[in-house]
This record gives sequence, C-alpha cells and structure tokens, in this order.
Amino acid sequence: MYGYEDPVFRQKEVLSPDYLPDHLPHREKEIKAISSIINSALKNPSSVSNIFIYGPPGTGKTASVKFIFRKLEEETSAFTVYLNCFRVNTRMGALYSIILEFFRKVRPTRRIPSRRGIAYDELYDLLISELRKSRVFPVICFDEVDHLFPRGSEVLYDLSRLKEESIPAQIIMVTNDQFVFMNVDPRIKSSLRPVEEIPYKPYTFKQMKEIIQMRVEFAFHRGVVDEEAIDYLAEVACEMGGDVRIARETLLRAGELAKKDGKYRVTVDHVKSALSESQFAKARCMIDQLSSNEKKIISLIPENGIFYSEFYELYRKVYPQGLKDRMLRYYLERLASYGLISMERRGIGGSYFIRLNVPRKVLI
Repeated sequence: MYGYEDPVFRQKEVLSPDYLPDHLPHREKEIKAISSIINSALKNPSSVSNIFIYGPPGTGKTASVKFIFRKLEEETSAFTVYLNCFRVNTRMGALYSIILEFFRKVRPTRRIPSRRGIAYDELYDLLISELRKSRVFPVICFDEVDHLFPRGSEVLYDLSRLKEESIPAQIIMVTNDQFVFMNVDPRIKSSLRPVEEIPYKPYTFKQMKEIIQMRVEFAFHRGVVDEEAIDYLAEVACEMGGDVRIARETLLRAGELAKKDGKYRVTVDHVKSALSESQFAKARCMIDQLSSNEKKIISLIPENGIFYSEFYELYRKVYPQGLKDRMLRYYLERLASYGLISMERRGIGGSYFIRLNVPRKVLI
C-alpha cells in the first residue's frame, strides 16, 4: 500500500546476504594486510605475492575481499575478478568467467567471444593478448577455492604462468580449510609461490555483539530489538563458530516473527524460534546455487536415506531421459563434497547408502 511504513524494519536490505557495509568492524587489521599486499604489487608488478585467506565460515573473509575490490575499482587501475568456485569449479568455466569480466569492465564496446566451439588454449591466448594490450593489473579472487579441486585446479597454474608472458597478475584464494592445498599437485603449489597467508579467527562475544548491534541500528526502527535478544543471539552465534551469517539471518527471521505476532518487538523468544531455521543458512545458500541436475537429485533422496541401487531405480523412474549411472554417481559425489549429503558403504557388498545432512524442509 502506498505510504505504508514497516513497523519493524527500517532498512531490511541491511540483513540481505548481498549487503556490503561501508565499514567492516573487527576486520580492519586483516583488510589492511590484504590491501598492503595488493598495493605493493600495484607499485612493483615484478614482485607479486599471491594471497591465501582462510578461517571459519562467516568470519568476514568474502566481505573483506569484496570491500577491498570496491575500493580498488574506485581508486586504482586494477582489474578485479571475483569468482565463487561453488558456482564455477572447472578450468574452462573459471577462465571464461575471467574473460567475461575483462570484456565487461575493460573492453565494454567489444564483442564478447562465445564459449561454444572455442578451445581452452585459444581462450588462454586471447586473455594473454588482451591483458598485454590493455596493461591492466588483474587481481583475481577464487572464493571457496576448495570447490575448484581437483577438476579446475589447473587454472591456478595457468594464471600463475602469466608472469612468464611478462604479465603480472595476483591471485587471491579464500577457503574455510587451512589445509586445502595439502593434496594438491606440487606443480600447482610451487607455481603459486610466493604466497602470503591471512588467517581469520572467529569473532569473540564482544565483537559479535558489536556487529549485531550495528546491523540492528541500521536494519530496525529504534527500540524494536530488545537488548537481551542481542546478547542471546551474540552468545549463540559465538557458540556456533562465530558465524555472522547465522546472526544476520536470525535477525531477519526474528523480525518477521515479531511482525507476524503484531507486537512489533523482537524478543529472546523470537530469536530462539528463528535460530532453529538460521542454523541452515549456509546450506540454503548452497542449495540455491546448485545446478538443475543437482537440485533434481537431492530432492529425491528420502529423509531416512536410501541405498544407491534403489536410488538409481527411483531416479530413472522419475527422469527416464535423465543422467546415466556414471554421471549420476558424479553428481552425488559433488553433493557429498558440499556436505549436503553423506555416502557411506554398508553391508557385505559395500553398497553406498545415501542420506541427507539437512532437513528436507531446507530443500523446499
């Protein structure tokens, strides 16, 4: 209705996963360290260090990179590329995404080359040619880089070889897993050196509370959220690994619950109710990004689990023109690597038993 003012939320978008604040509290030190490494490379391209950022989920790693990239685009001639390897996890897909960004940002009037019918080597040569002509400094971030392994890891080696073409480029790798490179091809690890490591530690209770208070101040009308609710949410979020995403989504859901009950005040009870859903925030985000094949497959897995042979029959019955055995197994293994399902061998024959790691309601 025209003129309607939300009685609970002042700026609801502040609680959106895509919202990037103008200030990231308690990550100033890490942002300064990352920015310093990038700025050193910009000043002296012949001595580029790549960057490895690691730490628990929801501790500001992605937000820090996007914050820095925004500043770089405003203040320097750097050409920034952000890739989420959950979405783009193949060698070809990553390289083509980089080229798409190049033409969008650096050559906006040029026709973008079609991916269809072009070989990987041709794309790589095209990137070399365009970077050499443009003289921009590429800073490329591979977020959730663990999803790039093993299929797409060669692209890291390819990009590190740009220096052999006298083209400086900086690679930023972000992950939750500090030991993600342990089993990676030594040739790839060697090509990425030197690498500067930037660890992200979980937020303390005091830090989490300040972050939540800042979001509350911008997202809600004054006085809507009880102080006790903020304290409780900060405490639980810290117990759950210090994940700001859980706190953010809980605030959003708690606000909706407060609006629904007509009292327009967010209490501890609203937070408790919302937390049961918010703990699956990461899983929901991952499910939203799944391919159509992956969504079809995971939607068929029963709540109490199923053996692979039975699942294959079920899948073929529902999708008679769908994936064959080998590709179906491949997609199941991918879903397992995301942590959304588990596959364990059971019985004498060692058949795989498949089960969901998230409640079925999260899939809807």
